[in-house]
Amino acid sequence: MQECSRPIAALRVPEVLKWLLSRTPAQSWIIILLAADVAALGDVVTGLRVWFGPVYLVVICLAAWCRGRRAGLMTGVGCMTLTLLINGATLYPFSQSAWAANLVARFASISIIIAVVSGSRSVYIREWWMARTDPLTGAFNRQALFELGDELASENSWRLLVYADLDGLKKLNDQRGHAAGDRAIVAFATAVRTTIRRTDLLARVGGDEFVVFMCVRDRASAEAVAARLHEWMNRLPGEDGGALRCSVGALIVPPGKMNIDTLVRLADTQMYAAKARGAGLQMLVADDNARTPMSGRARNKSRMPEVTPALFQEPARERRGIPPATVAQSVDPYGREALDRKRAIGAQLHRAYPPARPSQPAPVASKRGK
Repeated sequence: MQECSRPIAALRVPEVLKWLLSRTPAQSWIIILLAADVAALGDVVTGLRVWFGPVYLVVICLAAWCRGRRAGLMTGVGCMTLTLLINGATLYPFSQSAWAANLVARFASISIIIAVVSGSRSVYIREWWMARTDPLTGAFNRQALFELGDELASENSWRLLVYADLDGLKKLNDQRGHAAGDRAIVAFATAVRTTIRRTDLLARVGGDEFVVFMCVRDRASAEAVAARLHEWMNRLPGEDGGALRCSVGALIVPPGKMNIDTLVRLADTQMYAAKARGAGLQMLVADDNARTPMSGRARNKSRMPEVTPALFQEPARERRGIPPATVAQSVDPYGREALDRKRAIGAQLHRAYPPARPSQPAPVASKRGK
């Protein structure tokens, strides 16, 4: 069997097509109308000497890619009307005989092309969401966190990045099976989603690790929201009364452009400090060092093995997400021996500092106060 000369990973959608899909409806229609005007102007200037059918077809495909099948059909009818008004009923380059049959044949051909382009658009959007969605919880995954979080890290406002780790998930899986562990993860993600806004970013970045990234009003609001999330994450009821505890590292990000990889690494470090104290909450305010990337890239440090994502429909405008992976499932960048030492130290800390139920929650800001 002949091998493909280019790796599959190199077969990518051109950036211009990605850019067109990311435009708002108003921006898309402006682009489509401008392209149609340019085609009509060229048709008027050249007259019957040049056939502008292929140019109109490009405009129709542009509409089908930007806005879907219905927009493509509407643009197709509009372009056919324009060429009729400009060139008359001759349907150039065809003769006047059987003009009705030519018109039907053109519309049928254009409809087929529109169906192919709009179908490719739907497949691309579906695959985009499948590649960025956690199949178990419906939250964003690690790849989506760094793609969408990079924009949020550039906001000129206060932000809060919460890195949460579920304690005791491995024990639950060993005692009651992975189905019970999956139910616990889904329940946790659902509960977190109800406590944050729809515009906040929630991502599951590992087996039992989640990240919440959001904009807040000021530093005081960030501290209050972090305390509230920590309190909610540690009050979820479990099966047969056995609830999982949650260690939280909260990174308060001041206004200005920051590096998302560095922010995630700093929050991850705070989470391990909170884990050492037993389902605790550890806060840190990011400084100017977070504006430059650390050595290596946090987005490449996946703690969860690759899974085949389930078919997932486009979540429209909803921002969904859920916490990161367990230490036992993490990929240690320094080798197997370092990972084994980390596991042993974690087990000792867990025995020395057993998780305690959270105390009275600190006063927190309302969702409007974020």
